[in-house]
Amino acid sequence: MENISQKRVHEDNDKAASAEEKSIIRTDRYLTYDVLRIIFKYLNGVELSNASMVCRSWLEVANDEKRTARGSILYFLQDMRSAEYFKTQIVQKLLIKPTLGLFFATPWRVSGKKDCHCKVLPANCDVITIRTHGVIINDRELKNGLTDVVCTFLPDIPNVTIKTITFVGVVRSQTVAQYVQQMETVFNTSESNSHKCLLLFCNGRGRGLAKAVAAVLKQNNKKPSVWGGVVRDLRICNSKDARHNRCAQSATCIGVTLVGLVDSWSVVIDRCYRTKKAVEERLKSFRNHVSLRKHSMGFMFACHERGERMFCEDNVESTIFKSLFPEVPLVGCFGDGEFGKTTIPNEEEEIWYNEISTVFLIVTYG
Repeated sequence: MENISQKRVHEDNDKAASAEEKSIIRTDRYLTYDVLRIIFKYLNGVELSNASMVCRSWLEVANDEKRTARGSILYFLQDMRSAEYFKTQIVQKLLIKPTLGLFFATPWRVSGKKDCHCKVLPANCDVITIRTHGVIINDRELKNGLTDVVCTFLPDIPNVTIKTITFVGVVRSQTVAQYVQQMETVFNTSESNSHKCLLLFCNGRGRGLAKAVAAVLKQNNKKPSVWGGVVRDLRICNSKDARHNRCAQSATCIGVTLVGLVDSWSVVIDRCYRTKKAVEERLKSFRNHVSLRKHSMGFMFACHERGERMFCEDNVESTIFKSLFPEVPLVGCFGDGEFGKTTIPNEEEEIWYNEISTVFLIVTYG
């Protein structure tokens, strides 16, 4: 009898295994690659990572979905003080795997480590907090004591290297050459088909250093698009970086390089463009040289002397940009000096540093 009992146990296990195999076969039969791609496009970054651990076929589909890079996302945050809000409403709903976060805030907002949420972002995601005279999101240019924050995330784009180079501390003559060399080494590439884009930020103390970097890179690199400027306060975060653990660390100068299979264009609207009509004509000329791909993001850095002070009305330049590029999300800020280059053919600036100007940048990929 004992032998019969044991035999039944084995038979039951065989039946269970057979049922499990049939279930797997049915799952594979109906959840084909194309069906999974349709489903996975609705998953956020966290859900996509979880799905990739189910089985080999799901991993393949999840990786292919990640390679689409998806688009960048803009947020206007009214409750950045709450880490839980940021984690549940922003990070867990990201449709991308972020590799860089840009946070734009005004000096009227209280700063400090409690204002930083890098702990809930991936370990490879640097966070740059930029405090200026005002922030920009799409067609809204906001100043006057604003305490909210605008942020955007750059995704992990296939075949594109995004690297952050930070200088912290007092600028001395012997450190300038070292930092410039570090920037130049990262920015140069031997790949002939690689596109180059530079985001360059500094505080008041780092203005000279950033201008030196711009001068050297301009001399040795004729093709990159350039965007950035001088801000009132600059901070860098990545609390999960094992080598450079930092949180809300004050920085003197930060350069961000994008090198690889990505397209970008930038344009400088200098102090000569003081009317709506002149700005519109300048941006129309710029639009004629831009070819958008599947995903695009726009950046605007304007001198605080422009905006309402120059045009006697609000939201002039951002509104013109959005009317010409309605599908491109726009984010940015107002500062005290602008770094930029015009990529329109036959227009070559003598320097990359400007004043009383507005610089637009478009990055497009996918």
